[in-house]
Amino acid sequence: FCSAFPDIEQRFGSLGSFFDDTAFNPCEGSFEANPPFVPEVMIAMGEKIQRLLDDGERGPLSFLVVIPAWGAGIEFIKNLEASVHLRASSSVQASDHAFCDGAQHTKPLLSKKKREPDPFLRPSSWDTAVLLLQNNAGASKWSVDGAKLEESFCTALKASIEKIPKKFATLSSWESRGVGQGGTENKQNYGGSNGKKRSFAKDGNEQIHNEKRSR
Repeated sequence: FCSAFPDIEQRFGSLGSFFDDTAFNPCEGSFEANPPFVPEVMIAMGEKIQRLLDDGERGPLSFLVVIPAWGAGIEFIKNLEASVHLRASSSVQASDHAFCDGAQHTKPLLSKKKREPDPFLRPSSWDTAVLLLQNNAGASKWSVDGAKLEESFCTALKASIEKIPKKFATLSSWESRGVGQGGTENKQNYGGSNGKKRSFAKDGNEQIHNEKRSR
C-alpha cells in the first residue's frame, strides 16, 4: 500500500507516497485507489493514474477507484468517466454499505457500559462511486464489465452493512453516539440516496463555485 509517512509506515508494508515515482511507478499490476477525500489529492491521483495508463511501454495495469459521490468528488468522477481507459463503473447507495471507522483508534476496545467490542465498521455518509480504469493490456488480462463489477466488488461492499449491529446500522443512529465513539456532538441531517435531506452537499458545491470565482 501507499501512504504519506513511509518513514513510519514502511514497517507495516508501505511503499511510500503514491505520488513519489521512486516509490510507486508500476510497470504492471492491479490496484485499488481509495484516496483521502480531498479534492486536490483526488485530482492529482487521477492525473497520475491517467499518465501511467497512457504509457504504452508498460504492461497490464488496472486501477479500481473508490471515491465518495459528493461535492468536489462529483466533478472528479465525471473526469474519470470521460477517460478512454474507463472499462466499467457503478455506484453504491450510502444506506447500502459501510466502511472501516476512521476514528477507531480513538475509541476504547470495549464499551464501558456493556463491555462489548465497539463496531469497527460504520455506515457510509455518502453514496460511493466505483470506477475501473485499465490500459488495453490490463483489460485483456483482467476482463471486467459493468455486470461483473456489480456482481463482485459492489456486492461485497454491500455485504459490509450486515456486519454492523442493527442499532447502529443507520447513519443517524451512528452519529448520535457522540464524538467519543466516532459520532458527532450534534445530530445532523444526513442522507442522499436514502431519502433524507443533505443540506451541506449543496453548500459544498456552492463553496467550490465561490472558490472558482475568487480565482
